[in-house]
Amino acid sequence: MTFRGLTNCHEIGGHLTTVIGLGEDRARVAPAAIPGHTDSGATPRADAGTGNSGATPAGTPAPPAAARDGIPASARDGIPASARDGIPASARDTDQFLTVGGVRIRYRTVGSGEPLLLLHGWGASLDTFAAMADDLKRQFSVTAFDFPGHGGSDLPPATWAVDDFVDSTLGVLVALGVERTSVLGHSFGGRVAIKLAAAHPETVDRLVLVDSAGVPPPQTLERRLKRYASRFANATGRLGRPGQAVRGAIVRRIASTDYLDAGPLRGTFLAIVREDLRPVLAHIKAPTLLVWGESDEDTTLADARSMEKLIPGARLLVLKNAGHFSYLDQYGRFRLGVIPFLND
Repeated sequence: MTFRGLTNCHEIGGHLTTVIGLGEDRARVAPAAIPGHTDSGATPRADAGTGNSGATPAGTPAPPAAARDGIPASARDGIPASARDGIPASARDTDQFLTVGGVRIRYRTVGSGEPLLLLHGWGASLDTFAAMADDLKRQFSVTAFDFPGHGGSDLPPATWAVDDFVDSTLGVLVALGVERTSVLGHSFGGRVAIKLAAAHPETVDRLVLVDSAGVPPPQTLERRLKRYASRFANATGRLGRPGQAVRGAIVRRIASTDYLDAGPLRGTFLAIVREDLRPVLAHIKAPTLLVWGESDEDTTLADARSMEKLIPGARLLVLKNAGHFSYLDQYGRFRLGVIPFLND
């Protein structure tokens, strides 16, 4: 594959790595209309969730505060102002709903051409892709939907693992009559995309993983201490009301913001972030492009290097001056790499 219009391509460890240079993003398409965009992925560090925005259908349990606000408070400082300003009313007019496995799901399909499915991060919604979808609809039939428990979709009926979100994604595709599609997943959406591509290769044409979660963080001394503190807190919590108060204080001190903001999805969040996807990566057959912000502190560039080595034929595109929301921070350069890859 050739990255047209890009420079500074070089080989690292036998894999093609592209580092997009410094400088102002002068692309004609800017991430202007991305909603109160809240994402911090999805693992305690590797899954920074994604902000959630969008109306909740009547009768649907209220989503966690992070979802209602469009983005976890901890992530706001790292997100471009344009991503927090909301989305055009015209975009909301295209919202539709379908039911998969008894769960009502909000989705949006725009454009025409080869199908492209966009999967958002934890705590976010399809609205985080509003500007991207508005751009890509010129060449693709773009579908995005709110994962259960996010945006305008219902909460899942029980504690879910990543496989349950994969099944839900397959249900959406079946309901929409899409047999095969390219898939772009950001952060937690990358987790789902990885398992979808590995378990259902007949469904995924091309795969784009953007600052994806799935590689567990290194076991530092700080993380080990937090794990011991968590075990102590759980034991203390069994000692009646005083013990529960102590447990609550410890949890508030050591838990990630994504976990604290997850509300009714806390069990699901823990089930997701505990799953190491490295053993799954070798089973991906679809051509894969990894897109990463060089300054991503949630899913670090080291995670990208691991995925690049483990996914057969994967290529890594590194965006300078970009963090966990690399597709927002440097959208012009992002599209220069992603669109040619999808059309290849």
